[in-house]
Amino acid sequence: MKQRLSREKMIELMKLHCKGNYNQFGRELGVDPAHLYRFLNTGIGGGKKIIFGLMDFCEKNQLNYKNYIEL
Repeated sequence: MKQRLSREKMIELMKLHCKGNYNQFGRELGVDPAHLYRFLNTGIGGGKKIIFGLMDFCEKNQLNYKNYIEL
């Protein structure tokens, strides 16, 4: 079974922590905002940089990154 990031949950996270701002959320994750936008809106380009950025972000904010992965 393939696991992948839940785009819907990541959008909710962005709205909650960064007021829906792609630039701010991209900086928080350490990824280019255009890359983040493309991934969240089309599903294209979600790679290890976004995954590791999300894991670091969750660790800093006492969140469980597993909540943002769908089976």
